[in-house]
Amino acid sequence: MSAPLPFDAPEVTEAIAAWMPSTRWYPLKGQHAEAALAHAFELGADAAILLMRAGDALLQVPVAWRDEPGSAPIAQLDDRWLVDACHDPDAVQAILDVASGTRAVTDLEGDTAGEPPAPAGASRVVSGEQSNTSIIGGDGTWIAKVFRVVHPGDNPDVVVTGALTRAGSKPVPALLAALRARWPAGDAFVTGHLLAVSQFVSGADDAWELYRQHALATLRGEQRQAPDARALGAAVATVHRDLAAALRTSAATDADTHSFISGLEQRLGWAREQAAGALADLDDELGRAKERLREIRSIGELQHIHGDLHLGQVLRSSTGDWLLLDFEGEPLRPMHERSIREPRLRDVVGMLRSFDYAAGSAQQELPGADPAIADAWVEQRQQEFLAGYADASGPVDEHDPVFRALLLDKALYEVVYEVRNRPDWLQVPLEAVRRLLRPSAR
Repeated sequence: MSAPLPFDAPEVTEAIAAWMPSTRWYPLKGQHAEAALAHAFELGADAAILLMRAGDALLQVPVAWRDEPGSAPIAQLDDRWLVDACHDPDAVQAILDVASGTRAVTDLEGDTAGEPPAPAGASRVVSGEQSNTSIIGGDGTWIAKVFRVVHPGDNPDVVVTGALTRAGSKPVPALLAALRARWPAGDAFVTGHLLAVSQFVSGADDAWELYRQHALATLRGEQRQAPDARALGAAVATVHRDLAAALRTSAATDADTHSFISGLEQRLGWAREQAAGALADLDDELGRAKERLREIRSIGELQHIHGDLHLGQVLRSSTGDWLLLDFEGEPLRPMHERSIREPRLRDVVGMLRSFDYAAGSAQQELPGADPAIADAWVEQRQQEFLAGYADASGPVDEHDPVFRALLLDKALYEVVYEVRNRPDWLQVPLEAVRRLLRPSAR
C-alpha cells in the first residue's frame, strides 16, 4: 500500500473543499466560496488538524488517513481513505493527547484544568449539532467540543467555563482540557482555541424538551407538575455570582453606557434591514424604540455572562439539579463582542424568551389550542424563573429601561434568525416584538 499523500497536497485540499458544503456545520450554505488550506497541524503521519479558509470563514477540519472509509469518509485518494477524524477514535485520542499535554505538536498548546480527561476509548460523535462537532469519549465521562469556525482570540466557552471550574461552580460541568492553536494571519501570527473538553453529564434531561412537553400537556388540558423554573432561576443567579467572583465586575462608565446604547442602535438598524418585510408594519414603533434608548442613563454593573442563555443550553441532572452549558456566546455575534463584560440582564432576558419559544413549539404541534393558555403558561414560567433569580441575586425590575431594551434586542435578533433559517417559526419572536412595542394592545 502506497504512502498517503501529504495533507497540503492539492488533491487533499480539493477533496475537503468539495466535501465541506455537505456537512451540517458548514456556515456558508447556498453560497459559492473558494476554499483553500490556511494552515496544517500534523499529529503524525496519518492525522492532522487542518484550517481551511472559505470566504471569510476559517474552518477547522481534523482529518486522518485510513485503509477503510469508516463512518465518515471524505474521499478516496489513491488506495487510501481520507476521513473526518472526529469520527475516528484513534485520531480523537491523538487530539486529546495534545489537549492533555502528553503529546507535543508545533503551534498547538494543551491546557488541563485539573485531572486530565480519561482515554478516548470508543468515542462517538453527537448527532444533530450544527455549528460545532461534539464527541463523547472516556466511557461517557467527557464531551469534547470541536470549534468548526475558528476565530483569533480567546473563546469564552474555554475562558468562562475554565474560570467557573476553578471556582468550583456547581451548576456548570467542569472543563477538563482545552486546545489552543497558533497560525499565520498576514504578516503576523494569531492564536485561538480549537477544542474544549468538559465533564459529560450522563442520564440528564434536556431543559428545552422538558418545558416543551409540559407546555404541550398544558395545552391539551393535562395536569402535570412543571419543571422547577424557580430553581432554574436560582441556578442562573448562582453562576452569575460565581462569574463575578472569578472574573471580577466593573461599574459601567459613561463610555460603557454610550457603547452599549450604540450597540443596541446598530443591532436595531441591522434587524430592520435584515427583516424589513417582517417588521414593515412596526417601522414607526421601532423608530420610537430607538429614541427611547437615549433615556438609558447607566447600565449598572458589568461582568462576564453566558451570552446565549436559553433552555437548549441547560440540562437537568438525574438528581434534579440544573446545569448550564455552552458559554460560547451568540453564534451571529463577532467573537470579540462575546468576550466583553455585559449586564447580567442579557442572560435573564434570553431565558425569558426561551420559555416563549417552548410554548410556541407546543402551539405549532397543536395549532388549534387556545393561545391564551399558552400565554398564561409562558407568564407563569417567566415569573417563577424571575422569583428564583431574585432569591439568589435580588429582584429584577421589569420596568428598567435596560431590561426592556435587552428584551427587545433579543426578540429582534430572533426575528432575523428565523427569517434567515426557519420562516415557519417567525411568528414566535415577531409577536413578542409586537407586544413589546405595543403594550397597550395586549
